[in-house]
Amino acid sequence: VSSKLVLFVIFLLLNTCQCQQEVQINEPPLFRAQGSPLTISCTVINSRSSHEQQFDFVIYKKSAPERMVNIISTGDPSFPYADYSKRVRNGDIEVERLSSFSVLLHMKELLKEDDGDFECQTPNQLGTYLGSYSAKTTVNVIADTLSVSSTATDVTKTEGESLVFECQMSTQTFQHTHLSLTWYLQGESDSQVQPIISLDKDLTVRPGKAFESRYTSGFISVDKVDETTYKLEISKLQVTDQGKISCEGSEWIQDPDRSWYRLGQKNVTVSSVQVQPLSEYRDFVQVESPNGGVREGEVLQLKCTVEAQKIQERYFSVAWLKDGREVAHMDPRGVVSISQEYEARDREGEMKVWKSSNRDYVLFIKPVRVMDTGEYQCRVWKEEKGAGGVFTQGRSQDSSVERVAVTSNLVVTVPSAAVSVTQGSLLQLACQVSGAKGQVSVAWQHRSDKGTTVDVINLSRSGVMEPGAQYRQRVQAGNVRALRPTASNFTLEIANVLLTDSGVYRCSCHKPLKASAVWCDFTERFSRLMFSDSIISASLKSRNVRVTENDTVELICTVKRPEAPLSVTWKFQPTGTPSQADIVLLTHNGDITWFKELRNYQLRVQAQAEETRVVLRIMRASASEAGAYQCVVDNLKIVNRKPRAVALCLIYTACTSRESSLSIATGPQPLLEHDANSDVRMECRILKATSNSSRFAVTWQLQRPGEKNQTVVSMDHDSVLSDPGEAERYSLRRHDAQLFELLVPRVETRDSGQYHCLVEEWLQNSHGVWYSLPAKSDALELVVRSKRRLTKYNLEVSTAENEQVNVNCTMEAGSALPSSHYSVTWFFAKVNASAKETLGKVGHDGVLDTSGLAPELLERIRFYRPAIDTFSLTIQRVCVEDGGEYSCEVAEYQTDRDGNVMYIGSSKSGITNLLLQVLLISLLSCMVFCCLLGDGLHVANTQAL
Repeated sequence: VSSKLVLFVIFLLLNTCQCQQEVQINEPPLFRAQGSPLTISCTVINSRSSHEQQFDFVIYKKSAPERMVNIISTGDPSFPYADYSKRVRNGDIEVERLSSFSVLLHMKELLKEDDGDFECQTPNQLGTYLGSYSAKTTVNVIADTLSVSSTATDVTKTEGESLVFECQMSTQTFQHTHLSLTWYLQGESDSQVQPIISLDKDLTVRPGKAFESRYTSGFISVDKVDETTYKLEISKLQVTDQGKISCEGSEWIQDPDRSWYRLGQKNVTVSSVQVQPLSEYRDFVQVESPNGGVREGEVLQLKCTVEAQKIQERYFSVAWLKDGREVAHMDPRGVVSISQEYEARDREGEMKVWKSSNRDYVLFIKPVRVMDTGEYQCRVWKEEKGAGGVFTQGRSQDSSVERVAVTSNLVVTVPSAAVSVTQGSLLQLACQVSGAKGQVSVAWQHRSDKGTTVDVINLSRSGVMEPGAQYRQRVQAGNVRALRPTASNFTLEIANVLLTDSGVYRCSCHKPLKASAVWCDFTERFSRLMFSDSIISASLKSRNVRVTENDTVELICTVKRPEAPLSVTWKFQPTGTPSQADIVLLTHNGDITWFKELRNYQLRVQAQAEETRVVLRIMRASASEAGAYQCVVDNLKIVNRKPRAVALCLIYTACTSRESSLSIATGPQPLLEHDANSDVRMECRILKATSNSSRFAVTWQLQRPGEKNQTVVSMDHDSVLSDPGEAERYSLRRHDAQLFELLVPRVETRDSGQYHCLVEEWLQNSHGVWYSLPAKSDALELVVRSKRRLTKYNLEVSTAENEQVNVNCTMEAGSALPSSHYSVTWFFAKVNASAKETLGKVGHDGVLDTSGLAPELLERIRFYRPAIDTFSLTIQRVCVEDGGEYSCEVAEYQTDRDGNVMYIGSSKSGITNLLLQVLLISLLSCMVFCCLLGDGLHVANTQAL
């Protein structure tokens, strides 16, 4: 019984779980554009029939939602109602069978009345029903609002040049949609259109198969410039690129099943391109150097000239090489980089690089040094500007090598070619330098008998002694020193000469040279032009017309009652010129003859019963179209003499520049406070430009209190720097398209003042001519603080007789400036004495004055400067008379632009009190001696002591 019960239960379960039939259709709602195709799928699953399923499609229109309208059936040809029977017969509506239980409904072109609920019905072929036999989806038919447009132009380019096209695409669809754009090329001999590059609906860039490698190399790019504008840029054009360029826009919507559907698609021709192959003309690079060499301290200016086709439309990067090693480099944006070996001279303003014209690049060195002797050449790379302003470097080309010889102004002689001394004595070597005025540094070197050469000591131009590594201890002990007794004489002294000091000594001099500054003026010029809409009638009226740059203007010449055969001529007289030129001639039979190029003009004729209008349209007006326009009407029926002008009218036009949207800011703060000798960077940033293609001319000016503005450096809109001249201390660098930075190295107090950044924005008109807009400026203030201060605290120094003592005069940290020169005067006051005496003075030129010093003390005293901020006095074999108070006074000097030495100020130090200690053994001897001799002698010794 139990087994029968189990079987019965299983039978019931199998019948209960039998799968039910289901009809599946596209998930609603579906949005489709009017005029676009529609495809609906319908599938039966879990069907119990083995026969092929029949399908009926019906619609419940939104205009009559209760009424069912038959569309098409797979089993009954007479199924469609009249609304759809004609479209079915014409093949505009059909059903595609995918399998026995699955079909697709195709409607080639949706109409507005197709808006409604579509139902797929599957007639039951069995006697029983199990499941569903129909399914519905909603189709919303919306308007096609996709718009794709472009201004068609014919372009002729040379192989290797660049092209930029723009295409506008927009939509007004209420639903959320995505747009995609594809650029196509149809070659002149190719009937097929090949895709160049696409910007997909998810903003993915997809290059065409034939353009993949050029896209990877950065020569082809597509960008979305704004909400409606798409840009195609092709660099390094090839001859195969000629043909018709078109853009195709598509609008996409996502269905509920997450699949994407193309709502609409439109195509427009953008341009017809002709690419001319390059001729045999080759680019050429040469470098120009001064004839006959230069002398140390003069200017070395090397000009690198690039000769190339259409150079104003091309980009190059340039490098200068000396003896095969790079000195400086300028990239195609005008950004300059200096090699590490020359960075210090760049900071000092001794080296400049600028672009003096489209073809000339200049390397400027002032003052030139002997070490600058060598072989110079320039290396030029071709640069291609790709997407986003990124440059791709091409092959390089070198100029010929130019030999530059720099001769020195200094002549060094040694009075004694051979010197003999004994071990332990004092060695004095003299070196005479002719032509040494002012700042001269001297270096002493020693070459031993074994042939090795080492540095002994350097005497810098500011009088600082810098010992060599192997002589440091002997210099600190006072046994080795370098002196400058007179302006042209330098002496090396070595006390306690050793046997290892024998050999050859070399004296070399170097004079640092500073170029004088020359201020350059930068003149701003403004051109103002104007245009506007106008109507001309043949009634001898004239009027002034004003428009903005790039506007479109229509000039209308109206001929009343044109009963006779007439010809109409438009003439043009540019502003400021006496001559007049014909633009176009329209004859009575409709022939048109153009006398000027068609780039900016169009002609349209409107014929009416009472009058005829001849309209001259000026596209993208510019300064070139500013002037007087004249319409001349001639009666051709008059013979045997010149045609008579029956209508004459003048219209005067002018064109204003676009209103500037330029906004700039200086920084990093409105007030900059820096200590002297620090490097200062000032920023001038473009916050907003009038156009994405704007160029900028930048000028930095300095206004000191009570003085006029002085231009320190300027760069024009082609990134060409002005000749630095006197302003060579200043560097103007462009870090990116929006940031111009002024660098002032090692500022001085005279650099304080207001710095003004003037920016002039340049735009390009329809003829490719650049014009400027009014300049904008912003300012910041720089305050440079002087830091000349000596330590003021007093010290006590104890020492024993016959010892060596050092007394230091130290400036506060950071207050010593490399650009300043210092003199130091040492003073001494004996114990309990009120008057001070001068021990010696080291001048700002390093000359030592000890004229008031006793000969005995001169042998034991040393003056030197161990560091830039420390002056030292060393006394050897100290005796009782050396006890007392020591102090110093330091004076600061600076050199002006003309080389004159100016006194800045002075500062006094604190007092160092030198105390002498009496030896203990001497005191004990004195006490024993006094006790043995008695009181009388004790008193006498006391008095003697």
